Amino acid sequence: MFEKLLADLISCAIEPGSQIQEVQAAARYGTSRTKLREAFVDLAARDFVHLQKNKGAVAAPMDAATVYSVFEARIAAEKAAAALAAVRVTAEEKAALKAFAMELEQARNADDLDAFFAIDRAIHDALATFSRNSLIAAQVQLMRAHTARCWHFYKDRGLRESADFAGVTAILDAVSGGQPKEAAEAMHAHLSTYLAAFNEMLTNQFEALKWV
Repeated sequence: MFEKLLADLISCAIEPGSQIQEVQAAARYGTSRTKLREAFVDLAARDFVHLQKNKGAVAAPMDAATVYSVFEARIAAEKAAAALAAVRVTAEEKAALKAFAMELEQARNADDLDAFFAIDRAIHDALATFSRNSLIAAQVQLMRAHTARCWHFYKDRGLRESADFAGVTAILDAVSGGQPKEAAEAMHAHLSTYLAAFNEMLTNQFEALKWV
């Protein structure tokens, strides 16, 4: 039940800012209202819902401030993960990173954006694991879920993303080479390209509103 509810919040099937009706939600997810409220408390702790007196749970809103907050937190967490991975990566894990690099090159040669983004997600997962810090890894996963929520909300509202092959390659090279500072800087630069795409879209929306 919890995972289905979370998935609907991330995909924005539950509209950001909307009140979640307990009776209907309990029926939809096949659970009791008591268990649903317990899930709301957990989701509120992760900032996917807000609990309001006399209103219950409200899906967290989505706006420019949310996007910027998500990326601030994600960049900090993933820089730390990349730096630690560069220090702690094993020979076996370096082989895995080399395999990612080969897959990345194949995707680049084929101009396959879907493959790129799939590999990119796998690399972020791997680096969080290679950091060997469960708290940082958990934060990375949480912020990636919030990033996915931002993407689902804005994907049909003018968001245009491009494949940052060079940026991901720089991360792989730095981690494999045992260079924590360079790994953190490369991760920051890579995630900043995604933030730039959101920023461009939000700026365009603001400019359009000025002329309404």
